[in-house]
Amino acid sequence: MSSRLSLSLPLPTLRALLDYHADCECACDPADLADQAIREWLQRQHDLQRPAGRRGYLWKTVFLPDGTRLRISTHAGAHHAEIVGNELVCNAMSMSPNQFVKASLGRVRNAWEAIYVQMPGERQWKNATRLRYEAAAQARRLQQRDAATSIVAAPPGFPSQPRQAALVLQDGKLLLPQLRPDCEERRRTYRRAEDLLLD
Repeated sequence: MSSRLSLSLPLPTLRALLDYHADCECACDPADLADQAIREWLQRQHDLQRPAGRRGYLWKTVFLPDGTRLRISTHAGAHHAEIVGNELVCNAMSMSPNQFVKASLGRVRNAWEAIYVQMPGERQWKNATRLRYEAAAQARRLQQRDAATSIVAAPPGFPSQPRQAALVLQDGKLLLPQLRPDCEERRRTYRRAEDLLLD
């Protein structure tokens, strides 16, 4: 039997789950229904990382579609690999980006820095690190957009979310996070009044 852990849910979400449980007259426990909902959400998140109906290689957060070319340049020449189906293929062998770097250079090196990528239909080669940063920026933009659309106001007196991720919706206006009242700026009493540089 797997161990269980309690999670706090917003009241509207819990109410919607219990209403659904009552309407569908499921024989399962509400906790099992919540577990199933979370598992399905996680599966959707994994499916969203790989575009539907497209074949390609998912390298951490970067999706390389079928037909993408990879290149490593050395003093001896350039080494190439290609995405064929869902595999990275070099010299008729399926391998990971790290293995491609090791086979090309003869030593281990950071694959993100060594590999240049040419997407299908493009002429320009981009460094893999640049693609990684672009993918991370896109994920942040999507996350911020989703967070802004799904904000639930906290009841009065209830502590707000952590200030790094908190966005406040008040009277239809999106406000920047505010410092908590108990987090005042450091007082200047412990700082030197002046710095003297003597020759």
